[in-house]
Amino acid sequence: MTVKELIEQLQTLDPDLHVFTTGYEGGYEDVVSVGDIKEIALSYHDEWYYGPHVEAEAEHKNSYTIVKGVIL
Repeated sequence: MTVKELIEQLQTLDPDLHVFTTGYEGGYEDVVSVGDIKEIALSYHDEWYYGPHVEAEAEHKNSYTIVKGVIL
């Protein structure tokens, strides 16, 4: 998802809704800020228990698609 796509979706919502993220082992946590902008290697993990993307390192640059992304 891009920032543009996120903004488009958010614009359809009540602006007074709270924003949460999934907790580590269950429940939900408040999103308190927008995180850092990082380079991310897409589609790195195949295992279901990992998120599919990782922070890009030098060895990823020739083998994976690298994008800049913001962490929420």
